[in-house]
Amino acid sequence: MCKIIICDDEPTIRNGLKNLIESANPKFKVSGLAGNGFEACKLINEVKPEIVLMDINMPGLNGLEVIREISPVSPLTKFIIISGYDEFQYAQKAIQLKAYDYLLKPINKENLFVVIENALNLYTKEKNAFADNVSCENLGLAEESINFIYKNYNDSELTLKSMASQLHVSESYLTRIIKKKANTSFSDVLTKVRMEAAISLILSNASLTSLEISERVGYKSQHYFCKVFKDYTGMTPTSYKKNYDMKIKAD
Repeated sequence: MCKIIICDDEPTIRNGLKNLIESANPKFKVSGLAGNGFEACKLINEVKPEIVLMDINMPGLNGLEVIREISPVSPLTKFIIISGYDEFQYAQKAIQLKAYDYLLKPINKENLFVVIENALNLYTKEKNAFADNVSCENLGLAEESINFIYKNYNDSELTLKSMASQLHVSESYLTRIIKKKANTSFSDVLTKVRMEAAISLILSNASLTSLEISERVGYKSQHYFCKVFKDYTGMTPTSYKKNYDMKIKAD
């Protein structure tokens, strides 16, 4: 069974691709749908799919940013970029991030399945080579660690110490594993996940206050949340929402 995740901010496209793929071949299973970058990161970490169909233009993290975030902890997953942007710079950046292929909308059905099959074949070949030549222990722990953060980021008591205890490893060992795979620290990964979650909430639920959002993503202090959010995005939560709404109206 080949697990596929579809990431696109347009529900019609997501559902259309899901129906198309699952009706084409019983070995293809759409294991999740994501409408923004944070949902995509969370799903990929949880499902560990063989294939991800990724739109570039999504709210919060865009498709290329999702690939950059996820590749270190899910290195075998094959990303197929789907976009309406017929510009070389996007294709070039996708290639630099080691995306498997780049397809333009409207999608040619026959070409889509050829690309998926080829990507799956490469995934299988690399997985077998990896199993033969590399110990999976550290990679498994790294993936489990990142997944643990995505599942528990809203816990205000989450710390490196509490996480190490839950995973039954030392803090220093956990620090090294996360640093090796994500190329950053535990605290930076946690902040990124919380900020991505906050952006997702801001864009999907206009009625939520900054206090409510801060509590939902694991911050006890609204003031500190707003400070971290501004450091991360360059804007306050309110300004971020207004700026996004203005871009939508302009489009």
